[in-house]
Amino acid sequence: MLGVFAFCSFIGVLKLNKVKQCFQINKGHFLCLGMLLFLLFFGVNKSIAFELSEQAEISLITCAPGNGAATAYGHTAIRVKDEIHNYDLAFNYGIYDFEAPNFAYRFASGETDYLLAAYNFESFVNSYKRKNRSVYEQTLELTPTEKQKIVDFLIWNAKPENRVYRYNFFFDNCATRVRDVLANNIEGGLTFDEEKHSHKTLRQLVDDYHGKLLWLTFGIDLVVSSESDREATFWEEMLLPDYLMNHLAEAVKTNGNIPVVKKTTTIYQSSSSKYKSFLLVSPFVVFLVCALLFAFFSYKQFRRSEMKIRLDYLIYGITGVMGVVMAWMALFSEHPAMSPNYNLLWALPANLLFAIILRVKKWRPFVKYYHVFVSIWLILFICCCAFIPQRFHPAFYLFIAMIFSRSLFHSILFLKERSLKGQS
Repeated sequence: MLGVFAFCSFIGVLKLNKVKQCFQINKGHFLCLGMLLFLLFFGVNKSIAFELSEQAEISLITCAPGNGAATAYGHTAIRVKDEIHNYDLAFNYGIYDFEAPNFAYRFASGETDYLLAAYNFESFVNSYKRKNRSVYEQTLELTPTEKQKIVDFLIWNAKPENRVYRYNFFFDNCATRVRDVLANNIEGGLTFDEEKHSHKTLRQLVDDYHGKLLWLTFGIDLVVSSESDREATFWEEMLLPDYLMNHLAEAVKTNGNIPVVKKTTTIYQSSSSKYKSFLLVSPFVVFLVCALLFAFFSYKQFRRSEMKIRLDYLIYGITGVMGVVMAWMALFSEHPAMSPNYNLLWALPANLLFAIILRVKKWRPFVKYYHVFVSIWLILFICCCAFIPQRFHPAFYLFIAMIFSRSLFHSILFLKERSLKGQS
C-alpha cells in the first residue's frame, strides 16, 4: 500500500502544486491577459496575431527542481518580452484544470489534459522565489521573422480551442512542448551536439531527481514498466527541463550554424536547500525491519508447527492490492511505460483473492496448495530475475522475502502433514 501511495504522489502531485499556484498568485493578471489576447486575436491585421517591435526578446526559462514530488523535475516556460509594447509574458504549458470532473481517476488513468496559459512574467518568477527555486533565462538569437513566427504560434496555441493537450510525462510535457515550439518555428530547425547524449534510460533520468525523495522512487519503480528501462534518445532526454536548457546552450541554428542562445542570465539564485531525507524511514530500511520481523515470527511459528494466518492476511493482502493496481495500470492507464510490468511476477494479483479466501475458515484446507505454488514460483522468479529486462527496487526483494518466509514454512508443514497421512 505504501508503494501505491508513493505512486499517487508521482502522478497526483507531479506538477499540480506548482500549477495551482500559478492560478492563485494573482488572478488579476489572467484578466489582463484575457484582454490582451482579445486584442491579439481580433486586431485589425488578421494575417499577423500581433506585430512585435524590433526590441522584442524571446527566452527559454528554466526553473530549478524543488524539494517535493510536485516540483522534483523543475519546470520550463517561454518568455516573450517587448518593452516597446510594454508587456512581459510567460507562456506556460504546465496548467491543469482543477475543476475538471473525476480529477483523481483521470490522473490515475492517464487521461490528464493540461493546457497552455500566458500571464505576467513577474508573477511567474515570484512564485518560484517564494519556493526558493532558482530561475534561469536563455535569451535566444532569433531573427525578427523567427520571433514573430514563435509568438504567432504561441498566441494561436493559447486560444481556447487549441490550448488543451493530453499530458504525457515522458513524451509530451511542459519541456517537450517548449522544445518543439522552438525547433519547429526556427528557420531550418536546430542542430544539437549529440555527443552530449547521456545514454541513460528513462528510469535513470527521472531517478536522478529523486535523491531525497526515496518513497517517490519506490512508487515509480513499482508501477513504471520495463519500457522505462530502455535507453532514452537524445531528443527524448529533453523531457527534463535541465537537459533542455543544457542541450539548447550547445545548439546551433541549422541555417547559418549560429548559436541559438545569445545570453544566459540567472534571474533568481536560490539559497542552499534545507530539505533533509531521513534514511531511517526510507523504503529499504522500513521493509528490512518488516522482513526481519516476518522471518522471526514465521520461524517461531514453524518450530511450533502452528502457523498463524494473521501475517498471511497482511503480506498476501498488501502484495495482492499492489498487483491489482499494477495490473489495472498496465491494462487501462494511458500513462506511458506502464506495460509490461514485471513486478506482477512477484506481486501476484491472485494474492488478494487468496487473502480473502483465508478469512473463510472452511475454505482454508483447500487453498494450502497455493503456498506451495507461491514458494516454487518465487524460487523460479529469483533464478530468472537477472534475465528480466526491468530494474527492480531493492525493497521489492524484501517483499519477496516476506512472502517466501510465509509460503515456504506453510508448504513444509503441509507437505509433512500429507506425508504422515500417507504413511498411516
